[in-house]
Amino acid sequence: MMVAGLRDRMGLLFLLFFLLTAISVSATLAVIHTHQKDALVINLAGRQRMLIQQMAGELRLLEQRPARTGGAGQDAEIAALQSAAHTFDQTLLALSEGDTTSSPNGEAAATLVRPNILNSLQQIRQNWTALQSELAAIAAGHNGAPPTDALQSALRLSATLARQSDDLVRQYETAAMHKVERLSRIQGLFFAGALLLLAAGVWVTQKSAIEPLRGLGAAAARIGRGDLATPVAVAGPAEIQLLSTRFDAMRTQLQDAQARLLTWGEQMEAQVRRRTQELAALHEVSQEISSRLEIAYVLRSVTDKARALLGAEAAFLCLLDEQNQQLNLQAVSGSRAAVCASYVPAQQPLIGHVLAGDAALPCGIEGCMGMCKIITPSFQTSHLAAPLRVGERVIGALCVGSTQMGVFSPDDITLLTRLANSAAIALENARLYEQAERAAMLEERQRIAGEMHDGLAQTLRYLAFKTEFLADRLAAPPSGNTGGNGKQDDEVEKTIQQIAAAVEQASQDVRRSIASLQAPPVPRCPLQEQLASVADAFAAEGAPPLAFECQVRQPLILPADQAEQVVRVVQEALQNVQRHAQARRVLLCLAQAGAEARVCVTDDGQGFDLKAPPTDGRRRFGLSIMRARAARIGGQLTVQSIPGQGTALTLAWPLDPPSVEAVGVEAVEATAAPGV
Repeated sequence: MMVAGLRDRMGLLFLLFFLLTAISVSATLAVIHTHQKDALVINLAGRQRMLIQQMAGELRLLEQRPARTGGAGQDAEIAALQSAAHTFDQTLLALSEGDTTSSPNGEAAATLVRPNILNSLQQIRQNWTALQSELAAIAAGHNGAPPTDALQSALRLSATLARQSDDLVRQYETAAMHKVERLSRIQGLFFAGALLLLAAGVWVTQKSAIEPLRGLGAAAARIGRGDLATPVAVAGPAEIQLLSTRFDAMRTQLQDAQARLLTWGEQMEAQVRRRTQELAALHEVSQEISSRLEIAYVLRSVTDKARALLGAEAAFLCLLDEQNQQLNLQAVSGSRAAVCASYVPAQQPLIGHVLAGDAALPCGIEGCMGMCKIITPSFQTSHLAAPLRVGERVIGALCVGSTQMGVFSPDDITLLTRLANSAAIALENARLYEQAERAAMLEERQRIAGEMHDGLAQTLRYLAFKTEFLADRLAAPPSGNTGGNGKQDDEVEKTIQQIAAAVEQASQDVRRSIASLQAPPVPRCPLQEQLASVADAFAAEGAPPLAFECQVRQPLILPADQAEQVVRVVQEALQNVQRHAQARRVLLCLAQAGAEARVCVTDDGQGFDLKAPPTDGRRRFGLSIMRARAARIGGQLTVQSIPGQGTALTLAWPLDPPSVEAVGVEAVEATAAPGV
C-alpha cells in the first residue's frame, strides 16, 4: 500500500514509534516485577543462612551449659532451637515448592527455578533431614545431659548447611543478574529500533516536507520580489502539491490585482493632487479667518472664502439666537438677489435636519426636506448646507447655493464640512475674545471704582468734614478774650493746613492711580511688611492705639493684585474704625491655616446693627467694595458686630503654593514682630 500523503507518512512513523515505546515499557515493567520476586527469593535464602547460624549458636550453648551451670536452664535453648528449626523447615519448603503458605511471611519463592538451584535445594533437604534427627535426639534427652554425639553431629551438619545456604544465595543472585543482563540486551535492541525510526523520520521529513517547503519558499520569495510571471510547480506529497496549486492561483490573482492597482494608483494620485490643493486652500482660508478676532470680519471672510472655494454664486452664514429658536442671517457673499428673508425658525424640517447632522447636506431642488426660507429658490438649484459645530454644540449653519444644476461634487460636501468646522472655531474664538474684553473692561471699572472709593472719595469726605468744621469756626462770633481769639485762629490755621495736606494726598492718589495704569509692576514685598506700613500710617494719624499681631512665621509673598486687594480691605476697615467706631483699642491680626490666610481687624468700639440701614439715608459703598475685593482674590469677607460690643471684620482667602516664598530669616523676624 502506497502512503502518498505527508500526514499518512508521519502518522505511520508515529505509530511505529508508539508501538516500540509501548513494547519497551511493557517488557521493562515485567522484568521489574520479576526482579522484585527474585529479591524476595534471595531474601528467603539469606534468612535460611541466618536460621542455621542461630541454631548453631543454640547448639554451642547446649554444649557449654553443663560445664557452666551443671545442666540447669536447658529448656530455653531447646525451645529456641525448636523454633528456629520450624522456621527453617517452612522457608526450605517455600524455596523448594513455591508454596506461599509454607513461607513465614506468605511470600512465593518459585521464580528462580534452575537445575543447579534444584540440586542445591535437594542437598540442603538431605542434610536438613539428618539435622532434624539429631535435633530430635537432643530434645529427647534435654532433661539430663544432652547426648554429646548428637551435639557434635548437629554442629557439623549446621556448618555444612551454612555453606550450602551461602552457595544457594549466590546461585539465586547469579540467576537474577542473568535476567537483568537479558533486560539490558532487550533495551539495547529497543534503543537501536528507536534510532532507526528516528533516522527514518528525519529522512521522511526532509524529503516530504523540508525540501518541498523550500521550493514553496523560493516561489514565495519570487512573488515577493515582484516576479509574477513564473509559475509555481513543486513536487511532493499531496498536501505540498495542493499548496503549490494554491500558490500558483494566488500568483495569478496577484498578477491581475497588480494591473488593477496600477490603474487605481494613477487615479488616486490625481485625486490626491486635487485633494492636496483643496486642503492647502482650506488651510490658507482657516488661517486667514482665525487671524482676526473681530466677529464682523470673521463672518465676512468665511462667506467670501466659502463662495470662492466651492465655485458658488452665493454663500450664507446664519447663527442661532440665544434660545436656539431662530436662525438669523449674519453674512452674505455674492448676489443680494439670493436673499429673500433675514431669519427662519429653527424648527423648520430642513433647518432641523441640517443642524442635527455632522456633515454638510446636499439640499438642491432635486429632493430635500423642504426649502430654506432665507435663500431665494432659484439659488437652491444646487445647494449645500453644513452645521457650525463647536464640540457638541451647534451655533449656526454655513450654506452655498447656485442657480445651475450639479455644481457641487461629493468632495465639495467634505470641503464645506471642514470649512464649517474651522469657521465655527473661529467664530467661537471671536465670541470668547469679545466676552473677555467685556469682562476685562468691567473688571477695570470695578478696580477704578474701588481706587476712587478708597482714595479720592475718602479724601473728599475728609475735606468736607474739615471744611464744615472751618465754616463753623469762622461763623462763630469773636470772643472778647484776646487769648480765646488766638486759640481759634490757631485751630483755623491747623484746619487749613490739614485741608491742604488732604488736597495734596488726593492729588498723589490720582497721580498714583494714573501711574498704576501705565507703569510696570514694582517688586513685591511680604504681606507682613505691607500691613505693618498700614498700621504705622494709622498710628501716625493719632487714631486709637493699634496692635499688629502676626502669627505667620514664613513671609507671605502674594501676587501684586492679590496683595493690593488685601491691603485695601484693611485700609478701608481701619478708616471705618477711625470714623465710626469710637474705639479705645484696635487689633490687626494676620494668620494662616493650611492653604488659607486670614486677616482680621477687631475693635472694642460702639459696633452697629448689620441689618439696620444708614442713619443719614445715604448709600454706603464700603462693605460692597470690600466684598468685591474679596471675591476678586477668591476669598470671603465676614463682618461680626453687636451694638455696644465692637466689630470684627475678617478676610479669608486661599493661598496658591507659589505665593509663599522664603526671603530670609531677617524678613521673618522683621515682619513677625508686633506693630504699633
